Amino acid sequence: MRDTPTTPLRVSREPSLIPSPTMASRLSLPGNVQQKRRYTSSPPSKMQTDSNFQAEKRNTILSPAPQTNELKYDGNSSSSNLTKFYKNNVVELNELQETLYKKKSILDTKIDEYETYKLQHQEIQIRWDNMSSEKRKIENELKLKQNELKRCKNDSVEKKRILERGHQLHLKELEAKNQSELNKLKNEYNMKIEKLKQDRIKEFEKKRNDLLEQVEGKRNKILTNDTTLAELKQELDNKYLCLREEWLEKYQSNWTSEIDKRTKMTQDIEKYEKELNNDINPKVETLTKKLNEAKSKYEELQTVLQKRSTETKDLVSQIAEKTEQINKTKINSENLTQKVEDIKNKLVLVNNELVKEETIRRILHNNLQELRGNIRVYCRIRPTLSKENKDTEHIKISPFDDTNGTQQIEISKNNIHANSTSTQNFNFKFDKIFNTKDNNTDVFNEVGQLVQSALDGYNVCIFAYGQTGSGKTYTMLNPQDGIIPSTIVHIFNWTENLKERGWKYSITCQFVEIYNENIVDLLRNSNSNDDTEATTRHDIRHNIETQDTTITNVTACELDSEATVEAVLRRASKLRSTASTKSNEHSSRSHSIFIVHLKGENSITGEKSEGTLNLIDLAGSERINVAHVDGERLRETQHINKSLSCLGDVIHALNDSSVNKRHIPFRNSKLTYLLQNSLTGNSKTLMFVNISGASNHINETLNSLRFASKVNATKMQKGNI
Repeated sequence: MRDTPTTPLRVSREPSLIPSPTMASRLSLPGNVQQKRRYTSSPPSKMQTDSNFQAEKRNTILSPAPQTNELKYDGNSSSSNLTKFYKNNVVELNELQETLYKKKSILDTKIDEYETYKLQHQEIQIRWDNMSSEKRKIENELKLKQNELKRCKNDSVEKKRILERGHQLHLKELEAKNQSELNKLKNEYNMKIEKLKQDRIKEFEKKRNDLLEQVEGKRNKILTNDTTLAELKQELDNKYLCLREEWLEKYQSNWTSEIDKRTKMTQDIEKYEKELNNDINPKVETLTKKLNEAKSKYEELQTVLQKRSTETKDLVSQIAEKTEQINKTKINSENLTQKVEDIKNKLVLVNNELVKEETIRRILHNNLQELRGNIRVYCRIRPTLSKENKDTEHIKISPFDDTNGTQQIEISKNNIHANSTSTQNFNFKFDKIFNTKDNNTDVFNEVGQLVQSALDGYNVCIFAYGQTGSGKTYTMLNPQDGIIPSTIVHIFNWTENLKERGWKYSITCQFVEIYNENIVDLLRNSNSNDDTEATTRHDIRHNIETQDTTITNVTACELDSEATVEAVLRRASKLRSTASTKSNEHSSRSHSIFIVHLKGENSITGEKSEGTLNLIDLAGSERINVAHVDGERLRETQHINKSLSCLGDVIHALNDSSVNKRHIPFRNSKLTYLLQNSLTGNSKTLMFVNISGASNHINETLNSLRFASKVNATKMQKGNI
C-alpha cells in the first residue's frame, strides 16, 4: 500500500458514474464493492493489496449479473463505465477515507481537550467570582466601618455641643448658688459683729461701773480722814519751799551765764555782720539767683509732676481694669481647666476607641494585603552607567493596569542569523515596575505596607534578586534612603505613635550572611579573627509550636535609635564577603539577611504581637560562562546558583494546592531552611527583581525576569506547614 497523501486529491466535477443509493438497492454488486463499510472511530485494520483487489475486480466483471424482478441494469455500457471508475478512483477514495478517519480521531481528541479546558476555565471563573465577591464584601465592610467612624465623629461633635451647653447652665446654677451662699454668709457675719459689739458694750459698762464705785470709795475715804490731809499738806508745803530755793539758786546761776553768753553773742554778731557785708552778701546774691533758677525748675518739675500724676491716675485706672481682666481671666482659666479635664476624659474615651480601631485596622490591613497577594514581585530597572550603552529602546514599560493591579514590561531581543536579523519580543507582568527615574523613596512607599504587616505580627520577607551589578545592594542598603534604613525609621516613628494607644515594642536585630552554604555572623566582635568564626557553629532551629526560628551563637542587637542602626549596618558591611568579578568590581558573594524581631504588647487590651521582618540582599544571579570565574570565585558562583535554584523550587512547591500533603524542599538550602517560617502560612513575601537597562545585559535580564515571573505566578496556599 502506498503512502497516504497529506492533502486529499481533487475529485472531478463531471457527473458521477456511481449509482445513486436508490439504484444501489436494485443493482447487484460484489460484496466488497456493493456497499462500503463506514468506520466511525478508527480506519480498517487491514487494506487489500492492489493485486488482490484487481483480481477481485476481474472476477466481478466476468461474473454474470443476477437476474431480479425489479428494474434491470444495462450490463454492457454501465458495467464497463463502473469498472473503469472503480479502477481509477477506489484506491484514492479509500486513502481519503483513511485520512478522514485519522483527522476525525484528532478532532475527537481536540474536542476532549477543549472540554477539559472549558471545565478548567469554568472552575477558574468560579474562583474568580468568589474572590471578586469576597473583595466586594470586604470593600463594603470597609465602607461600613468608614461610615461608622464618620457617625462616631458626628456623635462626638454633637455630644461636645450638648456638654458645652450643659456646662454653661451648670456654671450659671453654680454662680446663683454661690451668690446666695455669699449673701447668707454676709448676713451671718453682720449678726455676729452686732452680737460682739453688744457684748463689748456690756463689758465696758461693767468695768465703768466698777471704776466709779472705786472712785466713790476713795472719795469717801478722803473726806473721812482730815488729819491725814493736814499732815500731807504740811509735807507738801515744806517740799515746795525747798524746791523753790533750789530753783532760785539755779535761776540766778543760769541768768549770769546767760548774760555772759549774750555779751559774747553780741560780739560775735558784730563780727559776723562785718563778714556778712564783705563775703556772704555776694554769695547770697548768687545763691538767690540759683534759688530763682531752682524755683523755675521746680515749677517745671511741678508741671511734669502733674502730668505724671495724671498719667499715674490713668495707669491706676488701667491697673484696675487689668486687675478686673486678670480676675476674669482667672475665672476663664478655671473654666478652661474644667473644660480641659472634660476634654481629657473625652480623650481617654477616644483613645479607647482608637485602640479598638487599631485592632480593626490590623485585621483590614491584613485582608487588604492578602487580596493583593501574599507573594508579590516588583521590577526595578537600573539606569545605565557611563561605560555602558545608553540605548534602552529594547525595554518598553506599559502604564499600570488599575483593573488587574499589574504592570507589563516588554523586552525586544535581536536574533542574528546567518543571512538575516529577527526581533523577538518577551512580555512579563509584575505587580509594579519602577523605571530608571524612580528613586529609593518611591520604592519604599510601596514597601512600607509590608513593613506595617510585620509590625502587626506577621512574618515578612523582602528579597532583592538580580544579576551582579543590577543595583540590589543599593536598593536594600543605601545609607541615606535604602529599604533597610528607611524601614527602621518607619518602625521607630510608628512605634512612637502607638505608645499613646498602649503599645510598647522591643526591637532586636540579627545580621547574617550565607557564604558557600555556611552561616556567618556579620555582627560578631570585629576583634575576633576569621578562624574563631570558622570554628563557631551556627545551627538553624525551628519551634513548631510557636513558629519561631533561631540561629545559635549569633549576635543580637537591640535597636533603640537611628545611630545604633547606622553603626550596625557599617559594622556588617565591613565583614560581608565581596570580590571583584568581570561583571562587577565589588560583587557580593553571599546572601545577606537582616532579621528584625518586633515584639509588641498593649498594656490596655493585653494584646500581644510578634513579627519577623527578613530583608534579604541576594547574591548576583549569573551564568558561569558569562561570569568567567575560576577557583574560589567559581565555587562561590556554584553555591549561589544552587541556593537560588532551591529558592525557586520552594516557591514553585508552595504554589501546589496539595502543598500540605507534598514535600517542600526547604532543607535543600540554608537560605530556604532559614526562611521556612517566613515563607509559609500567613507570611508576606515581596521580591524585587533588579535588572540592568543596558542592551548588552539582555540575556541576563531575560533570565532574571523569567525567574521573577515564575515567582509572580505563585499563589500561596493558606495553611502551609
